[in-house]
Amino acid sequence: MGKKATVRDVAAAAGVSPATASRAMSGDPSVNPEMVRRVLKASAELGYSANVFARALRTQRTDTIGMVVPSISNPYFVVAVEAVEKALADSDRSLILCDSHDSVETESARIDLLVHRMVDGLVVIPVSAEESVPALRAAARDVAVVQFDRIAEAAGTDFVGSDNIDGVRQCIDHLRERGCTTFAYIGARPTTSTAAERLRAFQDLAAQVHTPDHWLLLGEFTTDWGQAAAQRMLDAAVLPDAIVCGADVIAVSLLTALRGSGVDVPGVVKVVSYDDSNLGMLTVPRLTSVHQPVESMAREAVRLLDHRGRHREAPNRKSVFTPELVVRESTGGSGALRSSTGEARLR
Repeated sequence: MGKKATVRDVAAAAGVSPATASRAMSGDPSVNPEMVRRVLKASAELGYSANVFARALRTQRTDTIGMVVPSISNPYFVVAVEAVEKALADSDRSLILCDSHDSVETESARIDLLVHRMVDGLVVIPVSAEESVPALRAAARDVAVVQFDRIAEAAGTDFVGSDNIDGVRQCIDHLRERGCTTFAYIGARPTTSTAAERLRAFQDLAAQVHTPDHWLLLGEFTTDWGQAAAQRMLDAAVLPDAIVCGADVIAVSLLTALRGSGVDVPGVVKVVSYDDSNLGMLTVPRLTSVHQPVESMAREAVRLLDHRGRHREAPNRKSVFTPELVVRESTGGSGALRSSTGEARLR
């Protein structure tokens, strides 16, 4: 068996110093592009394989980012993961994904694990607005942390999300334009920022219309809760003109239950939701839903991670994107136009 190639061998073959070869292979932007090309060519020809952990000790970088999500079974979180991974790939970095299973204890353990795996930063969708704070604070002392979609304010980290208040306002305005005067809301208990903001927005915006207590149903962002809430709605003597759902995972179960009971959507009840996930394209009728610009949010999250990595003491930053309602058949629309960039546009 031949001798294993070293960084000195690569440097000699490329005609550069070992230090330059090492910097070229670690992605140092200060290295001349032509030198990088020569080093990578020599590395491939010699079959050189760098020791990732040794390089990490030298450079204090692993080119990996950790991401912790509440539940990988939620289609919106899947889209978020894919978007972050794509944004990282643009700079040849990798993603390590962990599922906290909607458990604060599991979330804390996963965050601690990733920090000890020497990730360069963390993207976290927190389980709780309050109980996730200690783990996030502790992690932020060691690595760059960006909260994504949801925020635990007291954790004191950077944040990227969308304007939930504006998203719900678009829903209510659209339903009023369609002639709706009575509204119900099916969402999650306000233990996360998204659940709390969407609930508060609905209560504020629908305050002047008829919304009795039994039309305000709070549980979890799950299909099971959507099914249970739908049954409560069907058991009531009267249905509202419109039902606003806090997430698509709730709305798909609601639509299935309404259709199974012979309720005409959108003729009798109009249904609007939040997340614009692929689930909404599979329902009958197709679901009107609020689209969040997840790819743009992911790119911003990576940018904030990089900024925090370079400026550890900088003030915390919040980037809030504007969502957009995509009108489909569940509120009487004929579909949605999309631009070449994939952003939703109303028809």
